[in-house]
Amino acid sequence: MSKKILIAALCLGIIVVFYFFATRPTKPTISASPYIPTTSLEERICERISAQLGDCKRILLFDAKSNLVFAESSSGIIPVLTNKGFTDFKKFIYPEMDFQEFKEEKEERGPIDWRAKNNVQKNLSIIYGFAEDDAKTIVINSEGNIQPNRFFVRDNLWVWYVTFQKDQVKLPVKVTVYDTDGRIIYGGNEKE
Repeated sequence: MSKKILIAALCLGIIVVFYFFATRPTKPTISASPYIPTTSLEERICERISAQLGDCKRILLFDAKSNLVFAESSSGIIPVLTNKGFTDFKKFIYPEMDFQEFKEEKEERGPIDWRAKNNVQKNLSIIYGFAEDDAKTIVINSEGNIQPNRFFVRDNLWVWYVTFQKDQVKLPVKVTVYDTDGRIIYGGNEKE
């Protein structure tokens, strides 16, 4: 009786081994691997900025929602459009935000400046610019009272931007800027 149990267990073991070998793939599954560039997107963007503007100091921000990268050169900051995976550069968004121009035109412009770029690509427009520390809240009245994103660059200098899933934004851009205490320091409460 014990010989029969031993032979049955051995047969069962052999069947299990054959089953695992039969169900195992003969070749490893190779997924369609994407092209892996030899340089990073940050390096490629900086190389292109250096070729166009003379130099590139650093990448300040990658925005995954809008596929934008903000890069700093010695003269200013420029938004760059990438593909969804941040693996390929698409185009620069002009005009560049110029440090010297922002510094010199303070009396004329107030605590912020703006640029609007329509038709960056199909169904994508952007409003972007610099702001000083005094500008704690910005409301874009001409686009339905939207508050833009912002990020810190250095002392008394921020970048504000907002993207729109449409070909055109309303021009001229009408904004209201508030200070820390909620007082209007630029623009008005115009509603469109």
